Amino acid sequence: MFGGLHSIGPLPSPGALLELARGFTPRVEAPGPTPVLLDLHGFGRAWPSPDALGRAILGAARERALAPNLALAFTRIAALVVARGRVGLSIVPAGEEARALAPLPLALLDLDPERLALLSRWGLRTIGELAALPGSGLAARLGLDGPRLLRRARGEDDAPLVPTLAPERFEMSLELDWPVEGLEPLSFLLARVLEPLCVGLVARGRRAVSLTSEFGLVDRTLHRRVLTPAAPSAEARTWRTLILLDLETHPPQEAIERILVRAEPTPSRLVQFSLLDPAQPSPERLAETLARLNAWTSAGRGGAASLLDSHRPGAFVLGTFSPGPLHRERALPPGSPRVALRVFRPPLPADVLLAKGTPAFVAAAGVRGAVVDCAGPWRASGDWWDVAWSREEWDVALAAGVYRIFRDLFREAWFVEGELD
Repeated sequence: MFGGLHSIGPLPSPGALLELARGFTPRVEAPGPTPVLLDLHGFGRAWPSPDALGRAILGAARERALAPNLALAFTRIAALVVARGRVGLSIVPAGEEARALAPLPLALLDLDPERLALLSRWGLRTIGELAALPGSGLAARLGLDGPRLLRRARGEDDAPLVPTLAPERFEMSLELDWPVEGLEPLSFLLARVLEPLCVGLVARGRRAVSLTSEFGLVDRTLHRRVLTPAAPSAEARTWRTLILLDLETHPPQEAIERILVRAEPTPSRLVQFSLLDPAQPSPERLAETLARLNAWTSAGRGGAASLLDSHRPGAFVLGTFSPGPLHRERALPPGSPRVALRVFRPPLPADVLLAKGTPAFVAAAGVRGAVVDCAGPWRASGDWWDVAWSREEWDVALAAGVYRIFRDLFREAWFVEGELD
């Protein structure tokens, strides 16, 4: 037996009918807020008659301040359409589906507007008038959709119920008997909420891409933190370490009396590693290491450097460190020249003697000698609206090697930027 619930007024919440239906059975189909379809097969062992079952459902609805229409029938389409067309409780006996649907308006079959307009031009107004048409004639005019439409009008529906899954919600809370101060006692309490939370994630094939921790304080305020590691994890030990490191940097102002953790799930991703590539770092250990580095450095000084699309030498920004797949370098043909600039950070202050406007002698820490040959200058400048810079670059060959030097035109100072190799 199927049950159809349809709201005849505004609902207090979009999922009100769905919550009511799940109070009786988990086999519930709800493509929208209303109507809702229940699979009630086997409920005769708990309720002696369909009328008693229907009154129990309506009684639970009244307790939730709901007043829906309810129809009990032995086919899905009959339960849904009768619930939309009749007020109160309706029970359709087996084999009486066509008779129960006959007086109801044709629009209750949820036809598309074009098909409904076509049937209206034929003079059809009720479901019974459609059910009375010959099947062969309807198939000749509507094709394969004709017999399917005729079966629905007669209350014949063999389609299975497709349950609407409950939204995944992964959270755990703990009310403390006594307020807690300090990270050491809090560490044991975090294990009590994180371990069952991570077990639930693993059981559903999920990992947490972020974790929200809310700590209720004794002054009735809330200390809320959101953690997003470098890689999703379902390890309780990893999340506990991340929370404790974050609390070291952002400690609560008062003692903690309530703990709530909420995970944002993501499907687990299986990765096939290669026997020929070097081992990649464990995502859990990587997340812990990055959290420790961020705790030791000031805000914004930990992460992965990425180059900026700018002419400013060495310009970069820090972003989230997330190692990608290993890419092998393309092999160059034998004998192909390769030049690398080994940059000194910071650049080495230097004394440069000029001869006819070109460098003739360079002296810096670890770099000293007469210039044998040189190329340049290359002038570059920019960021005049922010922190302006302007420089003049030279490549110079000394007896000890080839170096890149530049002159800061604002400070009138020379530097050795790196060695060409």
